[in-house]
Amino acid sequence: MAPPVQEALKRHALEAFVAGRLEEAAALYRRMLAQDGTAADLWNNFGIILADLKRPEESATALKVALALQPDYDKPWVGRGSDAYGKNRLDEAVRCWSRAITINPRQDAGLWFNLGVARQMRGEAAAADACFDRAERLSPANATIASQRLLCLNYLDLSGERLLAEHRRFDERFGRPPVPEPAPHTNRPDPDKRLRIGYLSVEFREHLGAYFLTPLFEAADRRGFEIVCYSILPESNADAFTARFRAQADGWRAVGDLDDAALAALIRADGIDILVDLAGHSGLNRLPMLAHRPAPVQVTWLGYPNGTGMEAVGYRIVDRVSDPQGLADAHAAEALVRLPAPFLCFHPPADAPPVVPLPAGATGAVTFGSFNKLSKITDQTVQLWAEVLRRVPDSRLLLKDRPLSDPGTAATLRARFAAAGIDPDRLELVGFIKDAAGHLAAYNRIDIALDPHPYNGTITTCDTLWMGAPLVTLAGSRHAARVGASLMAAIGLPELVAATPERYAAIAAELAGDLTRLMRLRLGMRARVKASALCDEARFMHNLETAYRLMWRRWCDGVNRPPGRDAAGHPA
Repeated sequence: MAPPVQEALKRHALEAFVAGRLEEAAALYRRMLAQDGTAADLWNNFGIILADLKRPEESATALKVALALQPDYDKPWVGRGSDAYGKNRLDEAVRCWSRAITINPRQDAGLWFNLGVARQMRGEAAAADACFDRAERLSPANATIASQRLLCLNYLDLSGERLLAEHRRFDERFGRPPVPEPAPHTNRPDPDKRLRIGYLSVEFREHLGAYFLTPLFEAADRRGFEIVCYSILPESNADAFTARFRAQADGWRAVGDLDDAALAALIRADGIDILVDLAGHSGLNRLPMLAHRPAPVQVTWLGYPNGTGMEAVGYRIVDRVSDPQGLADAHAAEALVRLPAPFLCFHPPADAPPVVPLPAGATGAVTFGSFNKLSKITDQTVQLWAEVLRRVPDSRLLLKDRPLSDPGTAATLRARFAAAGIDPDRLELVGFIKDAAGHLAAYNRIDIALDPHPYNGTITTCDTLWMGAPLVTLAGSRHAARVGASLMAAIGLPELVAATPERYAAIAAELAGDLTRLMRLRLGMRARVKASALCDEARFMHNLETAYRLMWRRWCDGVNRPPGRDAAGHPA
């Protein structure tokens, strides 16, 4: 075949690919490869198209041929890494993407970002941060990359000053108001009117919604507050809880396809008085949209263990334990409004399996455990847990997270504990469990839960407690490191909160050495949690709505950025 004909076929194949005519593009590549099966670039492109056609085995074969023909070709390594990542083979994905970067360091921001996500999921937060930093430098106008890097920084042991500076840098780049600036709000400044509360979230579903958002609907004072939801959640991810929230809301807007200006205009047209962001810098957030100031009062809460850093967000909802007065205020861009602890309300899963007797009674040894993301198992946490295991020589440590289904990731984690002096055979690593009941039942294998540090668990802590296991936590100097302290105080077990790493290990060892106390705690834990402030929906909503009313009255008085206040209006 003459080169001009081949080039014409390449152009046609590219046009078909861009237009989404994948079968046509694949047929054209088959035709070209039948004429010249030694062209690595043709095999690579054919592999990409096959991947888009959901033919992973054929795609993998094509990419392997491309690499056999040209081992120093970076693009097939990128494709192989993407295939591995999609199949939860994180160790392989990291190796393939790193190989692509070694061959060609001039990779785009997307590859650096994906490598950072994979490393973060494997518990390599410092390495992930370096990847996100590179991605951010290559694509400084991408707010998603910037938010992901900020989320990653929370896993590291950084000072409050450093974290605040990093978050303010986000505001400098993405938080400036549009030109021309938004018009003044026309909301009626009546301090006692029925308020329109807008909730902006991607979590109107089972994952977070089932745990913490349910009280916002079921225990709200509908005489004083109207609820409008702005759902970023793609329709393909909607579930039974999404339908329930939609039915309970006074207004429902699916806004995932709207740009910032259109979304801000919709919120303003809806007359929202208080807009509550439930994402922060996690997941699919819409923080840059808040710079348009679509609501008179803008608040962040729940979905992120830090502030937004944005001038446009006036308040952040916390409590006195999670964010003690003084230092926490100095490290916050928003005014901290402190609810009576805890700063959230847990709605227990109705279908949770029953709590079983103490696992140690059957196994003969205490099992410590954590179901937190590997990204929270920092080197500091490994050292902390290694000391616990040293103090309780016959104990085991059960860790569960989806990436542990990958043998390479599991081997890396075992090696980290081995480097800390712990026999890897003392670790029991559990990967993905598909059904929710099976996931919760796995907690019945844990005698004592260990909280990671400096980024504590939240959902995992609530699950742990509901399934009967007490939690040992180390209280740090910032919100992410004090959520455990807030939750344990709320259920009346502040004695399980340590102020130092040494005390953390001592508390865990003391619990492990007193099986009678452990059994007593276990058998009464579910009743304790249910009767506590953590599950008191009426109390929580009264406090939250009191805080909303306080914020609104201050706006009516012309005060937009007040000092920190508690839910009763007193200085916090």
